[in-house]
Amino acid sequence: MIYTYRMTSYQQKQRSLIQEMEQNFQQGRSHSSVVKPVKDYRHDTRIALTSVVFLPAEKEEKIIREVIEPLQKADRRHYYYLPKTLHITIQNIRTISDPPLFTKEDIEKAQRVFEKIIPQHSPISFQIKRLFELPTSLAMCAFSDETLKNLILDLRKELIKAGVPDNKTYASDEIFFGNVTIARYADTPNQAFFETVSKLKNVDIGEVTFKKVSLITTNAVSSPYVTTVHGECEMQ
Repeated sequence: MIYTYRMTSYQQKQRSLIQEMEQNFQQGRSHSSVVKPVKDYRHDTRIALTSVVFLPAEKEEKIIREVIEPLQKADRRHYYYLPKTLHITIQNIRTISDPPLFTKEDIEKAQRVFEKIIPQHSPISFQIKRLFELPTSLAMCAFSDETLKNLILDLRKELIKAGVPDNKTYASDEIFFGNVTIARYADTPNQAFFETVSKLKNVDIGEVTFKKVSLITTNAVSSPYVTTVHGECEMQ
């Protein structure tokens, strides 16, 4: 199925930032935070405190069928995300670390912030399309409008007030976009993998709207072995 969208000016800014980030990554001059690779992602003990929206089953199945399976066929050495783990991060709080960079009290503070802020905002729609190439992983872009920006800015403001500011480094403090990580590299991908990425670069999964944000602790691949949901907040 082919989806066609007319991108908003904010989405155009998102696309431009993504392209700039990819170029910077390729040239080794990006200051954005990236996850360092490990041999066993599923049992990775580095844990983060973050908030996400989980993709509905039909979108997961489409991504697995149209994107992940061809990539697996090209290079099976890497970690590919499992069903029920594909997600879009809304707002990070503490990046992955072993030991964790947060306490039980930090989780409770974050819960109070999310319970206050999330219900004040409208549901967020994302257009999931185009591959996003990072140094140690591969993701799909999730374009939204300024509804996402407004939510993130409100969350960050309140998290700072609560004493649990986001510790992640970003490419921009004004332009925000989502992404769905689909693979994390075990080693440098082979030529067949990069050829498949090139063929699938502009793949389009379609639009999805989210009404619920989950506050979780988890590792880099949202492994069921280590993921805990601490709270779920509904948008208005």
